[in-house]
Amino acid sequence: MASSGALLFLPRAHGEADKNLLIGSIGVGGKGRSDLDQLARHGQLVAACDVNGRKLDYALQSYPRVARYSDYRKMISQWAGKIDVVTISSPDHTHAHATQLALNAGMHVFVQAPMAHTVWEARQLRLLARDKKACVQVGMQGCAHNGFRQGVEYLQSGEIGDILEVHVWTNRPTWPQGPKIHSRPAGEFPIPNELDWNAFLGPAFKRPYHPSYQPFNWRGWRDFGTGALGDSGIHLLNLPAMGCGLDVPQKVKCMLQAPNHPETYPAWGTVRFDFSAPSSSKIISLYWHEGRVGHLGGNLLGEPNLPNEELFLGKKPSPQGCIILGSKGSMFSASAFGATWEAHLGDGWKLPTELALPVNSLGRNGRGDSGMKEELVQAIRKNQPSFALANFEYAGKLTEWMLLGNVVMSTGGEFKWNEKELSCGRTDANSLLNKPYRDGWTMQPV
Repeated sequence: MASSGALLFLPRAHGEADKNLLIGSIGVGGKGRSDLDQLARHGQLVAACDVNGRKLDYALQSYPRVARYSDYRKMISQWAGKIDVVTISSPDHTHAHATQLALNAGMHVFVQAPMAHTVWEARQLRLLARDKKACVQVGMQGCAHNGFRQGVEYLQSGEIGDILEVHVWTNRPTWPQGPKIHSRPAGEFPIPNELDWNAFLGPAFKRPYHPSYQPFNWRGWRDFGTGALGDSGIHLLNLPAMGCGLDVPQKVKCMLQAPNHPETYPAWGTVRFDFSAPSSSKIISLYWHEGRVGHLGGNLLGEPNLPNEELFLGKKPSPQGCIILGSKGSMFSASAFGATWEAHLGDGWKLPTELALPVNSLGRNGRGDSGMKEELVQAIRKNQPSFALANFEYAGKLTEWMLLGNVVMSTGGEFKWNEKELSCGRTDANSLLNKPYRDGWTMQPV
């Protein structure tokens, strides 16, 4: 089990632009390892935290003089006012709480997607980052790809005409969840020596340790993950959301609902989000399709939950992607991040190199995942939060309406969304906009 360690605090250079950034990292296994390494190139890693001591030791082999923690609350408390920027790559249910603590401790934040576990959490983080004037970035890797920015510009230029309809899909979940798994696992298992189980639970209420939850399959459990929509939704929705100006849905409707269970997310579902078009009174409907219909695990794989085949205009359906339908043509992307795309203007699918492209208005990054950290560091040095494209003003709002999909796939039916009041107008749906917290791990309203 990881524990805190002493580290000599080194004074920093004077001046925001040239100082040596002090960096912390929360969650260093899997994706967290690359987040740590990429940000550490821009300063000095001084503290790191992971609930798994073995993963922490492995990640820090190249960083011997780093304070180590298994509880992020202790790390943030001890380094308040010292650490400049922190990465947060822990399980979904801890993202918002750790981010709120870090922002209140004066830290800038890079947090993996989804930035929050609930709609209410996403709203609190958006408000807090604005109040603190903090530089924040959500791990939406597409934002750093030149192809993504080019696709956004193409959509915004009106080359495919007025946006009529959007379809986004994924073959996930690829991990166990309902209806195959519908209740908590039975049996007692010893907690591994390297695991701080209490710290893993974090804001979630206590339950016995079971290997079904750690290290990866927590994604399908409602108390820990956000299902397929939370795992890949923000990446797949990013291109149509930014490119088509999809800001706040008026109405959210469940079009296809798998069997639901209180402990796990369903294995498939389809949701329709209705938006006001940015420049007219027309409605743009975005359809989210997830999972495989009838998927029960084992050998029964089910049918891919895809948009109608004719929308692909001869393209082979991909495991995940989006199709954006306009009055003059269509855009298709099979990329998880919207980094590659093609357009159909009536004479076949064409790559960007074959199209007349609009003027570069978003700038270019081109460094992918590493570029996300570079952009955040530049925002910090410029003292310009908006310089980070996946900041909370954009990513926070997208996270809010995205997570409404999980709400409506649980309740069924439909509801009108009142963004100002943070209300679905239905008691059952409103009860899922937030969650209860364990003592000592509570998110605070802003």
